Amino acid sequence: MPRGLPRATVLESLRLAATIVPPGVPHLMPGRDPLRSRALLAELETRYGGRPVLVRGLRGPALLVISKRDALRVLSESDEYAQGVGQRPFGLPTDVLRPTFIDIAREEAGELTSGVVDHDRLNARWQRVARRCVYGDGAADDVELTRLLADLTRAGRWRARRRQDLLSGRYDARILDHLHRAEPGSLAGLIAETPGVARSRGLMQAAFWLMGLGVMSAGLMQTLALLAAHPAQRKSARRDADYLRACLREGLRLWPPVPALSRVTATRTDWYGTTLPAGTTVLVPIAAHQRSPRLPYANTFAPEIWLDGTAANEWWARSFKGPGCDGVHLSLAVGTAFLAGIVRAARPKPVGRLLSPHRPLPHTLNLARLRVTMRPLRIHGAPSPAQS
Repeated sequence: MPRGLPRATVLESLRLAATIVPPGVPHLMPGRDPLRSRALLAELETRYGGRPVLVRGLRGPALLVISKRDALRVLSESDEYAQGVGQRPFGLPTDVLRPTFIDIAREEAGELTSGVVDHDRLNARWQRVARRCVYGDGAADDVELTRLLADLTRAGRWRARRRQDLLSGRYDARILDHLHRAEPGSLAGLIAETPGVARSRGLMQAAFWLMGLGVMSAGLMQTLALLAAHPAQRKSARRDADYLRACLREGLRLWPPVPALSRVTATRTDWYGTTLPAGTTVLVPIAAHQRSPRLPYANTFAPEIWLDGTAANEWWARSFKGPGCDGVHLSLAVGTAFLAGIVRAARPKPVGRLLSPHRPLPHTLNLARLRVTMRPLRIHGAPSPAQS
């Protein structure tokens, strides 16, 4: 590796691994506390003058970009920086499936309109949505498929190579069974209808879509809890589908499921007079920027920023509008329909005082502590987001 760029010390690399992600991992795993990294990023920015920093990882050095200018360079439409292999879409016309997926989401959400809803209950229902969307109704009850994916992710995070290989074989075999069924109206059916798609690539893409949809459950629970604690926003979200979508995006901004974006250099790239070889992992820690102290709305529930152009002026919001974001857009559409299916039929009320509109929202949120009580909703002729 070139010597011109500053290198993080061993201690700094360990701290980054604890707060953001293990440096050098091609697929960034959720479950970390990204906001604890703000102080560390500020220290690195001061120490190295805002330049990108080479950090150490088990799979080799990775480049951590800190400044807005460098982040925009990496997240631009340039061919120099590519998404990981498993993240690259191959042009599936997924828009044709959106109405079917939205219907599935509304149907499953109908089971969450009474009693107490916690993350376990919501996640179980949302994972059914994910399995039905990707593999069809025949996979709706395949809880083992979701469990294998969680175990495989955990094994990859802990570098348990032998266990990872064992689980991967079992997981792939289960996916192939569902892909062979190729149910119409599912992503598996769409893959089967697309000419020139190799089995291995179809397998990889189906697994990626299941993971991408599945990770949305945390954001859905967070948003539902925010709506329960904010009556004014809840009322607006019930009337307006666009506002409800903004609420979901705001829940993801406040507590992002993935703390950083990763790219891989597709060619030799020049950084401040030094050259990085192709295949170098580049990390963009967007989570800390989304809750930056310079933002007046940093620690408040502010769906309006996604509607009035405020968020559009922020680079971390624009970064999701580039090529290859079909999965993000589809997940937001299906997730919004899922929430609409809940709020159109019931009114979520908070259990406890974990979230409040009268004080700054916490930087970290324990999903296990989030609970809402669903109460019957009395609507006098007002349309719901799901009816819009």
